[in-house]
Amino acid sequence: MGRPDIVNRTLGFAGSVAIAVGGAAAGALPQRDPFEHWPLIRELRAFPLAGVAGTYFGLALLCGAWLRMRATADTQRPADLIRTLLWWAAPLALTAPMFSRDVYSYLAQGAMVGRGLDAYRWGPSALGGPLALDVPAIWQDTPAPYGPVFLRCASAILAVTGEHTVAGVLAMRLVALTGVALIVACLPGLAARFGVPAQRALWFGALNPLLLLHLVAGAHNDALMVGLLAAGLLAAARHRPLLGAALVTAAALVKAPAVLALVTVVALSRGRTGAVIRTLAGAALTFLVLQAASGLGLGWIAALHTPTTVRNGLSLSTDAGMLLAVAGHPDAMAVIRLAGAALGCALAGWALLRAPNPLAGLGLALTAIVLCGPVVHPWYLLWPIVPLAAGLHRQPSAAVRLSVGVAMFLLPFGAPGYPEAVVAAIFGTVGGVLYLRLRPPVPALVPAT
Repeated sequence: MGRPDIVNRTLGFAGSVAIAVGGAAAGALPQRDPFEHWPLIRELRAFPLAGVAGTYFGLALLCGAWLRMRATADTQRPADLIRTLLWWAAPLALTAPMFSRDVYSYLAQGAMVGRGLDAYRWGPSALGGPLALDVPAIWQDTPAPYGPVFLRCASAILAVTGEHTVAGVLAMRLVALTGVALIVACLPGLAARFGVPAQRALWFGALNPLLLLHLVAGAHNDALMVGLLAAGLLAAARHRPLLGAALVTAAALVKAPAVLALVTVVALSRGRTGAVIRTLAGAALTFLVLQAASGLGLGWIAALHTPTTVRNGLSLSTDAGMLLAVAGHPDAMAVIRLAGAALGCALAGWALLRAPNPLAGLGLALTAIVLCGPVVHPWYLLWPIVPLAAGLHRQPSAAVRLSVGVAMFLLPFGAPGYPEAVVAAIFGTVGGVLYLRLRPPVPALVPAT
């Protein structure tokens, strides 16, 4: 094994620091910010466009460091890559929420559950007060699309933090970091089961900029879903189908897409009738117990459509529908979205049947469902990251390029960009790319003695 790639570790850390500082100036800040009058913070907030430029400068450095580390990952020890992850993640864990305001929706929905309001029927506007104030307008009147396990988790957090938004955000970030820790802990074992080097799996699955930006900085609940999913898959790969089914079901009760992994848990039982029965029974029992313990009913199933109420530029089917609407076919949107979803399901079925192993099949199936779906957010691309990282011996270059491209898609304040902010983002990106091009080549790693 070679020595740790200190050069690119340092480069990525510098990028993370720049992103974190940019987030303090132009992140997804709460309406009532207790830090806005603090020295230095006050000065940073006075220049939000500089914060946007600094964020994108840091994004360029972080993505550049990640891409360069691809050549050295296999020669490092897994522990060295995990240390690199800690260096890259630490600044992002200490800054304001970034690239999305979803964490404020989580807080409002948790408060609704605590006050006895049906979050699967009403939106945060029914809550009112300071927590609802931070929820974006498009989500004010929409029900929560999350499972009862997550809403009970959010409610428990709000029982401790109350209406203190910053404390609530930090607690939600701790939940997300717990999910990230599960991902990191499970990836090497999963990769070993499928003959993939642990270093390669950690590079793509844990050091991926999308994970750092949206699970650490953005504190998305997808972190908990993917972490439980990884733990369930590892248990199944180690011939513990009952535990695997229970963990995957818990993941699906955070966010529903994880339910597809039950197919993989069954496949990993190698067709043994007893194992298949235990898997299905474990999933059913876990569902019934957690659902009943939550006391929240089944309204979350009807609320799963909530994300489709928005339109964004990453969904291919929605983009096609919008083009047809502009061309004079306003009713085409629903048809195209439905056709895209059907295509995604068909491709997912093909992947599950034809992939080289069940884990890779799950990763490709989730990728198809995301890319063909009616709405695509950057963090949705993290759903398949564990099975792709641990199930494929070499990650496709398209997946690597997509990770970098989508990482640059959202502005730090988590809302549609105004022209000046877009220009600032372009300037920051160009500055970062020029810096990378002017740096000397990374020296080859010297084998440890």
